[in-house]
Amino acid sequence: MRQVMEPYTASKLKVLQRNVLKDFVHIAGPLGVTHFLMFSATSEFTNLKMAKVPHGPTLTFHITQFALSSDVVNSLRKPVADSLQYLAPPLVVLNNFSPDLLPHKLMTTFFQNLFPSINIHTVKLAEIRRCVLFSFDSENGLIHFRHYNIKIAPVGVSKAVKKLAKSKLPDLSKYKDISDFVLRGNVSESEFEDEDSKVTLPQDVPGRGNVKSEQSSVRLTELGPRMSLQLIKIEDGFCEGEVLHHEFSKPISSPGGVFIWPWFTFFLYSL
Repeated sequence: MRQVMEPYTASKLKVLQRNVLKDFVHIAGPLGVTHFLMFSATSEFTNLKMAKVPHGPTLTFHITQFALSSDVVNSLRKPVADSLQYLAPPLVVLNNFSPDLLPHKLMTTFFQNLFPSINIHTVKLAEIRRCVLFSFDSENGLIHFRHYNIKIAPVGVSKAVKKLAKSKLPDLSKYKDISDFVLRGNVSESEFEDEDSKVTLPQDVPGRGNVKSEQSSVRLTELGPRMSLQLIKIEDGFCEGEVLHHEFSKPISSPGGVFIWPWFTFFLYSL
């Protein structure tokens, strides 16, 4: 999760077992920390708290399912190796939240404020290399979290032509003519692309063929981690205060005698 919040996060923060939440609250102001994301685990549950420093609100989620980034990457046939993708914050995508429901309003506002805002008139598309998706499933009431790499590729260009466009030329010794290389079973990759993924670029984007006013295809590759979250409650303050929303009519108390592991905490720094 720390990689998701890059570059405005304490990537090298080490949490000791003797540390308590107050330790991090005391240094939040001088360091310009704006949000805490805190994971806790019992023998039965894994939970996530998202809190705004210093006065709240605080959102508490039960993590019903999750997959680590390493698991997601290992499941891919072609993992993404982009060393520049974590130099800028991700784009935030919110899906299927209702503006008429108070919990949804509070969640969408909180999720948007986790990341720096984007000015659509001045943003440079070359810097947007990742996106974070929060999608609400109305059937089971879960929020699905996903993290993707964004790649822009020109439309209508075959694999063979792409190889020729690279600085290092492919081995053509087994072909009588260059047309054999281009036409020999090398169909356009765009033939298998969804029409909805094609966009007209408003500005030039890194990559051969990604030119302003030309059509390109947007491709997403999952980076992980992956989570399914169930909202439990929303508190007005920082881990305390008036309960603005509770998923259950009566709060469920934790089972007695269950050992709770120390908080695993990381920070998001303000700009």
